[in-house]
Amino acid sequence: MTKYFGTDGIRGEYQNSVVREDFFEKLSTAVYTYLKNSLKIEKPVIVIGGDTRFSRESLTDAFCKNLGNSIVYDLKTAPTPAIAFAVKHFNADLGVVITASHNPFTDNGIKFFDKNAFKISDSAQEKIEEFIDSNLPETSFSGELSAPNILEKYIEKMCSLLPANALANMDISLDCANGATYLTSPKVLEKLGAKVNCIGVSPDGKNINDKVGSECPENLSKFCLENSSDIAIAHDGDGDRLLICDSTGTPFAGEEILGLIAMSDSSSKNLGIVTTIQSNTGLDASLAKHFIKVFRCGVGDRLVSQSMQENKCIIGGENSGHYIFSDISPCGDGLAGAIKFLSFYIKNKDSLSDLRKHIKLFPTLSKAIKIKNKIPIEGTKNLSKAILECEKNLVGKGRTLVRYSGTENKIRLLVEAQDSESTAKYMNILEQAVENDLQ
Repeated sequence: MTKYFGTDGIRGEYQNSVVREDFFEKLSTAVYTYLKNSLKIEKPVIVIGGDTRFSRESLTDAFCKNLGNSIVYDLKTAPTPAIAFAVKHFNADLGVVITASHNPFTDNGIKFFDKNAFKISDSAQEKIEEFIDSNLPETSFSGELSAPNILEKYIEKMCSLLPANALANMDISLDCANGATYLTSPKVLEKLGAKVNCIGVSPDGKNINDKVGSECPENLSKFCLENSSDIAIAHDGDGDRLLICDSTGTPFAGEEILGLIAMSDSSSKNLGIVTTIQSNTGLDASLAKHFIKVFRCGVGDRLVSQSMQENKCIIGGENSGHYIFSDISPCGDGLAGAIKFLSFYIKNKDSLSDLRKHIKLFPTLSKAIKIKNKIPIEGTKNLSKAILECEKNLVGKGRTLVRYSGTENKIRLLVEAQDSESTAKYMNILEQAVENDLQ
């Protein structure tokens, strides 16, 4: 259990948590010490950048303050996947991203990539935390600092994923969330021949993710209809998420996007794909018809990436909109996901709305129920038996997920089944057991 790091780096409200300049200076010393002492790197090469939040610049300056004799490439504003790309481009030892992803501008944070552009390991995080709390003397910056323009290289790579003018005659609505992708995604789509209508491309430091971006599907839907677009695409503030709407303004579920991309990629038929325990099991059933295996892991793109390595999969993703393609990068990339989806779309004669028929998601019910006590689930009299009964009947046809809330006196129930009647039936069985044991 880490003290400062969460599921995706360190994140919190700017100045009201550890996301402060003084803490980032301590973190800088700890990271430099980790690179020098633990990894035995004589002169570390570090790439740093972040999204469009007003606090990014001062937090970057604070983090760079104690990087000793490092060579530092400051990319300024850049999407998270472009920073991962730069790590490989510069053969860097570490990538640093100043971002709070899809959170509001009042938050910020920091996450790290290793030399292979993977999120750093749990053991690396634990070692850095040890150094943070060791009150080490400052390791004042005495190295080299430069600000290269790497985004054009990243744009070139993204354009190379499709043939020239592959998107000619296509009308695309694009929402960049007033985040870092305003510098990259419009250019890539236009270079590939599309007519692009944009919103969320005027960042002012405080409007990132503000009623725009992948967390606001209703906004993207409206914009798509206003422009009579063929397709609508949205990212979050740092560019590692993707939301897609069809021409009717109807958003695709994350599982639908992942499933359709998997169906179009020959590697998935041989190796399978990875998703998390939160994804709808209708995805598994739909892909099984195409002989595509689905591996599941815990929540978070870092765990998805790890499972992809373990299972030798090239495609992985979460229903939240994170998609990873290891033939492109080990980092989630909303633009790469959009291009992969567009590639599938232009190869098929079906309309986008018709493509949905290939991925049939199961009806889902979820409830959060207040309880008196959190008895270990395996020790309950009725609930443990009810879970076993449901799971036995739902093998290959759905699932249940039962867990306690980590912050409230509640138990969370999720049921998926092939039809609404079965979903309601098994939810009722679980609810009755909760009432008998926990209320």
